[in-house]
Amino acid sequence: MSFSPEEIHKSFEIFYRKLYSQPKLTDLSSVKQFLDSLDLPSIGIEQNNWISAEITPAEVDKAISKLKTSKSPGGDGIPAEWYKMFRSSIRPLLLNCFNHVLKGGETPPSWKQAIISVIPKPGKDKSECSSYRPISVLNIDYKIFTSIIVSRLENIIPELIDTDQTGFIKNRRTQDNVRRTLQLLDIMNRNHLKSLAISFDAEKAFDSVRWEYLYLVLQRFGFNNTLISCLKSIYRSPVARIKINGGLSGTFPLERGCRQGCPLSPILFALFIEPLAQKIREDPEIKGIFFKGREYKTCLYADDVLVTLSDPDASLPNRMSCFHQFGLYSGFKLNIGKTQTLCFHYLPREDISNRFKFNWKTKTMKYLGINITRNRNKIYKANYGIITNKVKNNLDRWAPLILDLYNLIEIIKMIILPQLLFLFQSLPIEIPTKQFNKWNRIISRFIWRNKKPRVRYKTLQLPRDKGGMSLPCLESYYRAAQLQFAVYWCEEGYEAKWKELELSQIDIPLQALLGDKHLKTIYSEELSTSTKVPLSIWFREFRNPLLERKTRLLRWIEHDRDFVPAQLDSKFNQLTRKGLTSYCVISSGTDLDSFQQLQEKFDLDKRDFFRYLQLRHHFNKNIKISEKYDQDLINVFIDAYKGKPCKKRLSRLYMCLEAIKKTSTFYIKISWEREAEISLTEDEWLNICQINSTTTSSGCWREFSWKNIVRFFITPKRTFSQSGRAESGLCWRRCNNVMADHFHIFWDCPLIYSYWSKVSKEISVILGFEIEHNFKTIYLSNLPKELNTQDKYLLKILLMAGKKSITRKWLSRTSPTLRDWSAIVEEIRELEMLTFSIRLQENKIKKYWLKWLTYRNSRVN
Repeated sequence: MSFSPEEIHKSFEIFYRKLYSQPKLTDLSSVKQFLDSLDLPSIGIEQNNWISAEITPAEVDKAISKLKTSKSPGGDGIPAEWYKMFRSSIRPLLLNCFNHVLKGGETPPSWKQAIISVIPKPGKDKSECSSYRPISVLNIDYKIFTSIIVSRLENIIPELIDTDQTGFIKNRRTQDNVRRTLQLLDIMNRNHLKSLAISFDAEKAFDSVRWEYLYLVLQRFGFNNTLISCLKSIYRSPVARIKINGGLSGTFPLERGCRQGCPLSPILFALFIEPLAQKIREDPEIKGIFFKGREYKTCLYADDVLVTLSDPDASLPNRMSCFHQFGLYSGFKLNIGKTQTLCFHYLPREDISNRFKFNWKTKTMKYLGINITRNRNKIYKANYGIITNKVKNNLDRWAPLILDLYNLIEIIKMIILPQLLFLFQSLPIEIPTKQFNKWNRIISRFIWRNKKPRVRYKTLQLPRDKGGMSLPCLESYYRAAQLQFAVYWCEEGYEAKWKELELSQIDIPLQALLGDKHLKTIYSEELSTSTKVPLSIWFREFRNPLLERKTRLLRWIEHDRDFVPAQLDSKFNQLTRKGLTSYCVISSGTDLDSFQQLQEKFDLDKRDFFRYLQLRHHFNKNIKISEKYDQDLINVFIDAYKGKPCKKRLSRLYMCLEAIKKTSTFYIKISWEREAEISLTEDEWLNICQINSTTTSSGCWREFSWKNIVRFFITPKRTFSQSGRAESGLCWRRCNNVMADHFHIFWDCPLIYSYWSKVSKEISVILGFEIEHNFKTIYLSNLPKELNTQDKYLLKILLMAGKKSITRKWLSRTSPTLRDWSAIVEEIRELEMLTFSIRLQENKIKKYWLKWLTYRNSRVN
């Protein structure tokens, strides 16, 4: 082992020089013959014309807008912020360069240079060069160009790549393959199939891509010479250096590989590996798992390949032969040491076990981060049994840091929630309530540092604009994650093999069960566990009879047991095939579409008018709902039926589930009303919560505003209630108030009231107009909605500084002064100016602070 930087650099350089060197290539004619033997799709002339069309200014602007800031620049040292700031000036230069390269012209020399940063792989020996993942740090202009090409390709790629592949393809998800695998393992267990599941891992898959093979694959998929020449130009004579501990190795050539860090790499790799998947699909000697007339052999996530085989003794040798043949052509190589197997009702023959040195006795297989067990009942323990300790250990590492509440909650969102959410979305299994309670206790102790909570846990989970701190509710996220799959059942455009498996379980549309609990009971025995979980959660949310009526909109007309004509007239079956599926498709919820509208949309015959009248009568009597459902959980499913796009569906489901709980901060409103002897409407209170959640760009200051309205601070009255000592309830400012509550400490104390009067007068001078001097407006910040944006921004800060002056004099007998208040306003201004400067919005923030600066300068003069 060496500790010399020069020797370390040299070791990595030798390793990667060898890794990226081109091995001897098989005859290209053999590769062409292999590709031509496969039934692969091909793109058409229109699609090729779209891909190779001149890049437009709008595409360049869009690509620059999507650049992430605060990221490392490439070798030229120019960051993304520079491109955003000088966009209009450099746009013509970029356009000329990009269109020149797109037509196959020579790329800029800087595009050929990459700095490779190595990131250690978890659980690997860090003294080995192979234990690091190489990430290419590329120039921003190169990334802008390749991201434009990606945006053109991303809508075409799903047509070329089968749904077996889910890695880095638009509208496909990691969880698709996990759910599909669990479904297939259920089938293998339930039917006692002699079968085998194997998870393969490729050795340096992205780094081993042979460019000549890749170009032939692109040609086979029908891409024209313009794109292929463009890619050849990009990959012509590239070089790289390794960055380790701040130092750079020598330069070495790259002769193969898709650079990890390049926006194009994931798409190119998906095209690169698709012929292997197609070869396996077409090979009759490789037997997959059959279900309802369909065969399932393989699923891929980029280079992670999982196969499910029946008749393993015959299928496995043929499967491995496919890998070997593909490797000769493409450079793809399996890492046999990482191969994992699960045997179902199968023991390999001696010749099979001797030939393939796999671990044949494993009971658990890790696939895409999920521990999959042979016994479905053990999956919960294999995954959730270890996550609790991981959560606790993660929080214990962060606990010693001195952080405010806002940042502690951000840790939960960024560190803990993603870990759990990945499992929630991947595993269709029930989680008991006691498990959520355990996680909540761990999180609560972390947030309050093992002290008594000052605010209810459910209040913290509310959105910030409703008086909470947006602390994630894990149980609602779990339910949202499970219901998301039920939404995909209803979305016709969403394609996935797991969906195909689940929809084919019963002889009626699975979606029809969402609108009728009785149907779910009838077909329950035929449904897999993966399907039962979202259905159980769905009907649990609609236990209330008033809410249950809304689910009838999701009933399928043909399978509505209450609609007798559909049971007697077979013509309704034909109407279903035309698209008249559920009631929500042909109505707004409150009204059924007219017959003319349905005629135009579904090509109905005039003779269907009587059926329409029957349908309308039943709809108005049994289905129709009286109120709108815009923000309702039911509307997420209706939008899916109608094909409306929804980018943040999980978040939307989560917010709907939270809204059903009816949790609020109105109990805090009541406390303020009682103490201050005022009346607040619900709208006024929500306005107060919203204003205090948007005071500044700083999370720390927004937290302070929130603490004021939720009565966070420990007043003498609260101290008295805890200790019982009479003297503890006295106001520390010696005003003789014997039970000083929040209203007294922050407003009604004579010293403080006088202070607020002075602040109020100064604010009126600053803004140039009078503001109401009362507790509602000044302390709670119930500001008039007609205020313009700039005045409202400044007023929120001025009032917040007034409150901060009071807390900085906490337990002090003296009152805060205007000088104290002014100093705090300056603190906030400096922080805001810095923040907006980083955002490249200096001119905007100067306008916001103009009135304050005018006031401050007049006082100085």
